[in-house]
Amino acid sequence: MNTRTPALPSRQQGLSLVELMVAVAVLAILIGIGPGTFTSLIHTSRQSSAQSDVVGLLRLVRSTALSHNQRVTLCRSRDGTRCEGTSRSGKQRWQGALAFVDLDQNRQVGGAESALYVANFESPVRIIWNRGDSLVYQPDGSALGGSNGTFTISTAGSTYSRLVVVSLLGRIRTATSGS
Repeated sequence: MNTRTPALPSRQQGLSLVELMVAVAVLAILIGIGPGTFTSLIHTSRQSSAQSDVVGLLRLVRSTALSHNQRVTLCRSRDGTRCEGTSRSGKQRWQGALAFVDLDQNRQVGGAESALYVANFESPVRIIWNRGDSLVYQPDGSALGGSNGTFTISTAGSTYSRLVVVSLLGRIRTATSGS
């Protein structure tokens, strides 16, 4: 009788040259695609966050106007203590916003008026209100002005923008523009 057991084939160790070349090619493709996708994800996240902040701020301002039965102004502000500009057309970036009950209806904080809320927007995000430097909600919750207004939220390098549209009735809706 034969007491020898057949020898098992030796195990392969490492990769063949073809397998290694395929792995390197797949890795190169992933590295080439990855940063663009990651950058796009960052732009989308920043815009989405800023859009949510603007919507929340507008809801707060409108509900304050309704509950206090007074005009409430939301204005562009850099320092959180005073309103910047009096423009009625939107060309300036909103780096921050200031909300207050506007007792004397002059769109400026003064006298017995004090800030209800101060917002600071993230620097890579650009926010433009197409109706100027302020938005006023009437005591009935409607927005002061002759037409709907739009906050455009964009980031450098992004191909699209997020929008927050305010109707004359004061209602808020969101949208996306661009490609």
